[in-house]
Amino acid sequence: MTFSLKNIEETMTLGAMLAEAMRRGGVRSLYLSAPLGGGKTTLVRGFAAALPGGSLAEVASPSFTLCNEYPTSPRILHADLYRLPDHSALPEEIEDSLDEGEAIIVLEWPERLRESSKAVERIDLQLIPAKDSACKYLDNENKTCETLRTATLSACGTAAEKVLEGLRTAIAERFTN
Repeated sequence: MTFSLKNIEETMTLGAMLAEAMRRGGVRSLYLSAPLGGGKTTLVRGFAAALPGGSLAEVASPSFTLCNEYPTSPRILHADLYRLPDHSALPEEIEDSLDEGEAIIVLEWPERLRESSKAVERIDLQLIPAKDSACKYLDNENKTCETLRTATLSACGTAAEKVLEGLRTAIAERFTN
């Protein structure tokens, strides 16, 4: 499923839609791929805000901390694997946090993981900058540029497929290509 995100609000709205759908559908892994500054943390802000306790979450990029935990229900583990070498295992501290109960992991730079470390049930979201002369720089609306985001959602696993199928109509109505 591919569509365009034209501003910060749409990016955050997509995050909120995914959070609600994943919580209801029991999918606990969201993998985000995008270049630096591509909107991953902006999407996580919308994701966290949509869950109970989200107003207490101070969402920030975990680039230097590796993993941030937010006091939502279910809690969110927001991890960034950018500094890891390719074909890495999921770091032990993240594995331990996942083992401590029901949590949703939102993972940036999942392409750094070895295939055997990836969640079997997950939703993958790729955000790619796309040219459009009518838009503003997405994370700083006072700065003009020629970039918007093309979002591509895909599912791995039966539960994830059901979650995305349930979102298909809402996404088509909310976002245009």
